Amino acid sequence: MSGATALELLVFEVSGHHFAVPLDVVEEVVPSSVVTAIPNSPPFLLGLSAVRGKVMGVIDASRRYGLAKGLGAYFMVCFVRGNVTAVTIDRPVLAGLLQLRELDTTELEKERCNSGVDVKFVRTGYEILEVIVETGATRSTNIRCVCVEPDLFVSAEMASRVGEAA
Repeated sequence: MSGATALELLVFEVSGHHFAVPLDVVEEVVPSSVVTAIPNSPPFLLGLSAVRGKVMGVIDASRRYGLAKGLGAYFMVCFVRGNVTAVTIDRPVLAGLLQLRELDTTELEKERCNSGVDVKFVRTGYEILEVIVETGATRSTNIRCVCVEPDLFVSAEMASRVGEAA
């Protein structure tokens, strides 16, 4: 397959759909824990939780993306507008330096529509490739993901308020 590129990504699942973020914005993925609600917050902002002793805002990815309720079994601890934030995901799928083929415009729109995610969150999309050790060639894994922009989980104003609350 031609046109392959290698990028460091975390690929994760939310409500049966695959998403990806650059690995450099992710601190870790941990099992989700107790969340304390924040009164009068948007529905996708679940509240605050302590992860390894650090209190942070918790965003429900399935609600933020307008998807069916996800499992929320894990927190993807990442940087959102400069704040360390926990984002609920169903499960991590892959992480590391991945061989990828960027989806063309038509393929990306199909993936975006299948997931139902608003175009404002989408950066691009990829098909994950497998490297054949013997030859160095690549082949499709049939896993496609939509690469999303973590900073768009919250507005700048909300990020500053959650940061103050934490």
